[in-house]
Amino acid sequence: MTTYYLNGSPITEDSNITLNGMTYPYSWLEGTSPSVRASLGIEKDGDVNYDTKYYWGIDNPKILEDREESDKDGNPVYVQVFDPSVGPDGSMVDSEERLVSKGLKTTCTAEIKAITNNLLKPTDYYIIRNEVESLEIPSDVTTYRAAVITESDRVVTAIAGVESVEELIEVMSSIAWPETE
Repeated sequence: MTTYYLNGSPITEDSNITLNGMTYPYSWLEGTSPSVRASLGIEKDGDVNYDTKYYWGIDNPKILEDREESDKDGNPVYVQVFDPSVGPDGSMVDSEERLVSKGLKTTCTAEIKAITNNLLKPTDYYIIRNEVESLEIPSDVTTYRAAVITESDRVVTAIAGVESVEELIEVMSSIAWPETE
């Protein structure tokens, strides 16, 4: 029998679990990952927790920098594309583009830029309205947008400077997006 613990206390099998005002059936636990359970304060006998965003497995961090891939003999690997003119049914062939594995710095920077765009999007109307109709942008919108951009720039710069996965996790954990008023 699997035993789950919520903040160190055993959870009774076949009972509902209430977390942050939401009630879940006991069976829900079986479908959750160790990292999700850990984020909710739930552990299972034998759980080994690591964050799959940053690690492939225990003590196996993902790469920080982008890497051009090579085969086992050190030859460059290229992106494969479908060529219908090869063989009777077509075939996958090498393109001229090198295959590059994106590192955590690239993926985290892209994540920050996407979040930044999503945070700014609701106020883009004010910017467009100002450009098209010369209508004033409310000061709280200007302040909010500047704060979002400042935080985004701070985090992107910090990501560029990290030298370990642990430092990257610390940077990503330090993000403090501004609140709208």
